[in-house]
Amino acid sequence: MEINDLRIFQTVAYEKSISKAALKLGYAQSNITMRIKLLENKLNTTLFIRNNTGTIITSNGEKLLKYADKILELVDEVNDEFLPSKIASNIKIGAPQTISASILPKLFSLFYEKNPEVSLILKTENRKFLLDMILKNELDGAFISGEIASSKIKKVINFKEKLVLVSSISINHINNLPAPIIVSSDANCPYRKLLQKWLVYNNSKPATIFEFDSLESILRGITEGLGISLLPKSILPKNNNFFIYDLKDEFAELEIKFVVNKNLQVNPLLKSFINIANSYVFNSH
Repeated sequence: MEINDLRIFQTVAYEKSISKAALKLGYAQSNITMRIKLLENKLNTTLFIRNNTGTIITSNGEKLLKYADKILELVDEVNDEFLPSKIASNIKIGAPQTISASILPKLFSLFYEKNPEVSLILKTENRKFLLDMILKNELDGAFISGEIASSKIKKVINFKEKLVLVSSISINHINNLPAPIIVSSDANCPYRKLLQKWLVYNNSKPATIFEFDSLESILRGITEGLGISLLPKSILPKNNNFFIYDLKDEFAELEIKFVVNKNLQVNPLLKSFINIANSYVFNSH
């Protein structure tokens, strides 16, 4: 049984798709299918059931996945210890859309100035997905908001983002909003949840709610006069015609954290990224 076959198996299991695993690993789909078939023949069992909607792992596949996770984690630890040049080739950072748009362009630029040989890979996802990726060692670190329940995740940086209410029309009375609210389609989006909490706090009920799946769509919706939203002030275009309203108390700011896997050793390049990020957010927030 080859380590690479376990890596392929693990990726298919988590991606729930042969095509997605092939794209992630950079292999042809036929190669992925062949390696999985060879692994199934070696173990004399069926690991996946394939249908029109994707690839479903079997009960024996679940058993193997537990071993594969342990084995590959140990292999990665050995590589980290004895092949430092390998892990120094890139850094994978995760963040939700709002943070990706606000601080990361400048932060990545600062890091690249000092480390031009290093590839920076950004994964934009929601909070839950990012935390899962941290635990699976698929990311070196991630920017998130909210409390951290897992003892396996460690906070290394924290700062606060200033929040504002944004509208394309004037708001005279917050308890009688003149337009719908515009929010992320992700129910766990911290800005959506905070806006909904703010509405309850002010006994305000919007006419309706528009949901969009991207930050760009939310900003465009505000520009086109569809409604209002709650967003970090730092992501707003410099030249805009928005009406911007400061918020008070618990609604004025949102704490952002940069987290890593507590059980993994921080390599020199990630340490450099953390130091640069810490300095940047300290001076700009």
